[in-house]
Amino acid sequence: MRVLILATAAFAAISPLAANAQSGSDASAGELVKRGKYLAIAGDCSSCHAENFSGGEKIESPIGAIYAPNITPDQKTGIGDMTETEFEGALRRGKSDTWLYPAMPYTHYTGLTDADVKALWAYFKQVKPVENEVPETDLGFPFVRPAMMGWNTLFLDKGHPPGAVDVAGDQLQRGRYLVETLEHCSSCHSPRGTLMQEDTSKHLAGGMLNGWYAPNLTPSDKGGLGDWSEADIVAYLSKGRNAHAVAGGEMGLVVSRSTSKLSSDDLTAIAKYLEAVKPVDTQPEASGPDGQATLDLAALEVPNGDWQSVVGHDTTDGATLYQGACATCHGMNGQGTAAPPLSEISDVRAANAANVVQVIAHGINMPGDARHVAMPGFQRTMSDAQIASVASYVRTNFGGVDGEVTKGSVATILSGKQQVSWIIANAAQLAWAAIAVAVLLVLALIGWAVMRTRRRA
Repeated sequence: MRVLILATAAFAAISPLAANAQSGSDASAGELVKRGKYLAIAGDCSSCHAENFSGGEKIESPIGAIYAPNITPDQKTGIGDMTETEFEGALRRGKSDTWLYPAMPYTHYTGLTDADVKALWAYFKQVKPVENEVPETDLGFPFVRPAMMGWNTLFLDKGHPPGAVDVAGDQLQRGRYLVETLEHCSSCHSPRGTLMQEDTSKHLAGGMLNGWYAPNLTPSDKGGLGDWSEADIVAYLSKGRNAHAVAGGEMGLVVSRSTSKLSSDDLTAIAKYLEAVKPVDTQPEASGPDGQATLDLAALEVPNGDWQSVVGHDTTDGATLYQGACATCHGMNGQGTAAPPLSEISDVRAANAANVVQVIAHGINMPGDARHVAMPGFQRTMSDAQIASVASYVRTNFGGVDGEVTKGSVATILSGKQQVSWIIANAAQLAWAAIAVAVLLVLALIGWAVMRTRRRA
């Protein structure tokens, strides 16, 4: 009886401790998942893998379409049977059960800490499973997955994202981790080299992506963010707009799904780091028009009606098209009534016309905390020649840019086709030629060996 009483007392004493330990374990697991969710947002996973992570998004690359996989824990079509080791390999080495293409930014995620990999693993194992069979990526020969072993040997520096700058201090190091590893900014904002690797000599100095120009993020006064303050950078990343720019295209998606959800401390750290990277000069923006541009209404080809009737007209006069399609929001003089002054927008003054053309064609849809920035696109109602005329008119009159945007350049920009090196463009022919040479060499060696054996006999 005494033993039973002692045992009961011991159990009563231990039970709260066990319960507290279990509660602490659950809280710790919950915190890990919460951190993993934040990291997935900072890593911008949903921009490629969809908001529910079920994949299927078609990523257009210069060598073909790449389909983002399902990364929910669905056993049939997702990562339900993936191990933590395979998950880590996919993130940091581009290798799980198969080799990944570097559209997955593992050259940046290679800088992830062990703790953050574990947090991401904990988060993705508990997101809602979604059964979604994603199309198989087939880039054709020679861009087969095993070829990534050679590419990784050349361009994957394990643990070190490409071009990352050494900095001192907790805030700058946090900014470096966010810019270079999690947000992988240079994967879009750096030009590409001969084998489509990032050109680290022009790190963050701008690059083309699917017909959009991802601008120079370095603190250069010539084409970069030299005239952006820390507050400007934070405002752009948190709201998708500031006094210099409005986010459009892929960047609009990045802001709405990723940077707008980061903490204020992290946004400040990003701004501080971008101010600390090496300035790289590119083509500077125009200084703007000499005077205030206005429309000469008497010189217009057709009377001003609703914009649909004007753009339905076959005119290619930029002033006429601007008056009909743009002036209601942007003002007759470009100073804006329900839109930012065009003369202050970086893309209007930029040497590269791509973003102006893309915005005219596709518009902007930028949700915000207090204001939704929206602009209709005109690709369905304007011809390439008309878009070129509007772009030329806006850039010349409100941006002070010399040079005409042509119908042909509009077609090229909107096609989204990206220039590649001669080696990539002719990769298949070069690969087959190399195989043929290798076969001939092997046959020659066999023949030489046979002849030598006969001579000895």
